[in-house]
Amino acid sequence: MAQHTELYDYEPREPVLLGGTHSQFSTDGGTTWIPLKGAQELGDIGDIAESVECTTIDDDRKVYCGGLKDSAEKELTIYFYDDDADQKALIAAAKEQQTVTVRHQWPNGTRAAYDLKLLGYQIMSGSADGFMQLKVSGRQASDVVWSNADDEQAQSNENEGD
Repeated sequence: MAQHTELYDYEPREPVLLGGTHSQFSTDGGTTWIPLKGAQELGDIGDIAESVECTTIDDDRKVYCGGLKDSAEKELTIYFYDDDADQKALIAAAKEQQTVTVRHQWPNGTRAAYDLKLLGYQIMSGSADGFMQLKVSGRQASDVVWSNADDEQAQSNENEGD
């Protein structure tokens, strides 16, 4: 049997669990951050460009280019805490269909921040032994700014030393 050369060395690693992810929102452009407590699902985060055909008569097969980026509809699913002032602020913003800034930080320090145009909210249906949940709907309204908490902390420490 012939030996073949591997394309690359690979050692499986543990994936990052979503448990321990923290989320916040801001109604003032990121000056004040409000915790998004009770989050169950964040929806997909990021942009994908649609393919646009750009074939010319010189081409002998169809050619495609990336079109404008588009963001999917987003639903934040959270446990409903009727006495929580932070959730009341989110509900008020959703009622008014405001654009808020949202940021998430995963347990490995990866951060994502983006604007979210809120389109309303609903109390989700459920079963007798289920918990009340809110579904806050919206659409991502800006590019995602990806960063890492460790890098931001190091940069903050450098700036303090100046």
